[in-house]
Amino acid sequence: MSTPIAVKVKDTPPAELLRCANRPEGLPEDPALIAQIPTRIRAGIIRLARSFAANADHLDRLINWSTPAACPSPKG
Repeated sequence: MSTPIAVKVKDTPPAELLRCANRPEGLPEDPALIAQIPTRIRAGIIRLARSFAANADHLDRLINWSTPAACPSPKG
């Protein structure tokens, strides 16, 4: 088993790489509108939203690792 080695990062990433994820407001939660979206399309929208959220969380965790508490925790 190898021993982990910590390496100090000498360069600060560019500012555009240190911006917290933008989490726009989602679709309206009106049941009447949801009923109008075909099931397969709605499933695709849900997959895209979950993927977007996972990527945004990943980005924020990476930024917070570099600069602790730079990005707020997402609302759960």
